[in-house]
Amino acid sequence: MISDAGRGLFDAVIIYDITRGSRDVADWFEFRKTMRMLGVRVISVNDNLGDILDPNAFLTELIGVGIGQHQVLTSRAKSRDGVAVKAKQGVFLGGYAPFGYEIINQQYRIVPSEAAVVRKIFEMYANGDGYGTIIKAIGCVMGRRGRPIGENTLYYILRNVRYVGIYVWNEHINRVMRRWAGGKPNPSVVRIENSIPAIIDKTTWERAQKRMNEKDKNAKNKAKRQYLLSGIMRCTSCGAAYAGQASINKKGYETRYYICGNKKRIHTCTAKNINANQIEEFVMMQLNAFFAEENFSEYARVIADAINNASPDLAAEKRELLQVSEKIKNGMNAVLSGMVFPELQDEIAVLRSRKSELETIIAQREGNQAESQPGKDRNAAAQRSGAVPQQ
Repeated sequence: MISDAGRGLFDAVIIYDITRGSRDVADWFEFRKTMRMLGVRVISVNDNLGDILDPNAFLTELIGVGIGQHQVLTSRAKSRDGVAVKAKQGVFLGGYAPFGYEIINQQYRIVPSEAAVVRKIFEMYANGDGYGTIIKAIGCVMGRRGRPIGENTLYYILRNVRYVGIYVWNEHINRVMRRWAGGKPNPSVVRIENSIPAIIDKTTWERAQKRMNEKDKNAKNKAKRQYLLSGIMRCTSCGAAYAGQASINKKGYETRYYICGNKKRIHTCTAKNINANQIEEFVMMQLNAFFAEENFSEYARVIADAINNASPDLAAEKRELLQVSEKIKNGMNAVLSGMVFPELQDEIAVLRSRKSELETIIAQREGNQAESQPGKDRNAAAQRSGAVPQQ
């Protein structure tokens, strides 16, 4: 809607009341400020909305939106408290059940066939096997979202404390007021030991976690490698993007290569790996050869001429210039009628500055267009006068 307002597609926004517009004070006044700058009126069926620069009108709107936000916060707190009571009883609160469990009457129940896979994953990892070896050993096992278990899924399985019988709810603060909050630890977390039937014994769990922690620590300290073609090359077998990877042999020699994304994550593709040094050198040679060709300068000239000769699209700038000029006129009329206060004067100053910027942009672009097409302009002028241009 804001994008359409900027293009001048409508003159007003009609809402039932303030709470239908927003129940967040900051969002509401940001919306009102944006609409005012775009010259779009905001009309409420049940509220008398004035100019937000008018102190009395601003206070009235602030109280209305503030009451709406208070209601939202109160409802949210009641809902959260009700869910917390259920969480302290260890019941399932929605979403996907972890692989290895099913939910019956809001309680976790073990699925024997899936639990066997989970135990194999933990045992193999605790004994030193890598993700690739584990995926080959368990075969093509479908996860909860209908895709084969891959490396990313293995990571979350190995980190899920539910497999050792611990119920956890609200562990991280992910969002506050609908905005990302960074996933920090939540002091109000609900954590109940022995609330879920355990699939993994604590000894195996601790061995796996020790290795996971060491792996994460090594990953943070590992030097970053560059893969120039990562995400650009596509696998001809399955269409997935190639990703960069490195391996170190027993003698300590490192090999960089590109691997198909599906082959790396879920092992469903058999495309061969590509040596990174060789493919990157080949691509660089081809680029150098292309740029060194004599006709490349001709390509560049054609492209540059096409860009320079293109008619500048100044419709948006000219439309905004008209809107800004109209606002300045209205503001000056208000000043002349006796409505003098600092906010209005500051707003007029901002509008004048923006008007000057728009006029400069339009003049420069139209000037550049005229300079790049002098012959065309002369011919156009000659045609308008009825003369025949010289060849």
